[in-house]
Amino acid sequence: MWIQNVPLADIPKGHHVAVGENSMLIQIVDPAMEFPIPKHQFKEVHQFEFLDIEEECDFAITDEQAAQLVALLQRAFNRRMDVVVHCHAGICRSGAVAEIGVMMGFQDAEAFRAPNLRVKHKMMQQLGWTYDADEKPANNWIAYYDYLESKGKI
Repeated sequence: MWIQNVPLADIPKGHHVAVGENSMLIQIVDPAMEFPIPKHQFKEVHQFEFLDIEEECDFAITDEQAAQLVALLQRAFNRRMDVVVHCHAGICRSGAVAEIGVMMGFQDAEAFRAPNLRVKHKMMQQLGWTYDADEKPANNWIAYYDYLESKGKI
């Protein structure tokens, strides 16, 4: 079982690892934004609305949402489900969820990610894991360039 983070635009096009009948889609969009309709059928689809913001704000991820995301990943892991998770760009919010999934034992589909630290740390708290409160967010453009270079794409 694997986990992959992708951009919102890839969902209606089906541009992600092939899904089977035992798969889960986790959708994360900005508040009041429409959720894309998936091209492929997933066994389960779960939807969340919160901003890609790392500071306290009314529209940032809540403890309840973090707990729900953790519970979904745990259930998917226990049921040996493959997971696709998207946000707008497929890098920060979905990257944090995918990174936690990999830490839980999912196979990494090796998509680029620069995890939103608020999402990552809130999920780690829900799991009872410790984290570096001084962890610095990645510079997305530098990290993305390094990722492309490591894959021989530039």
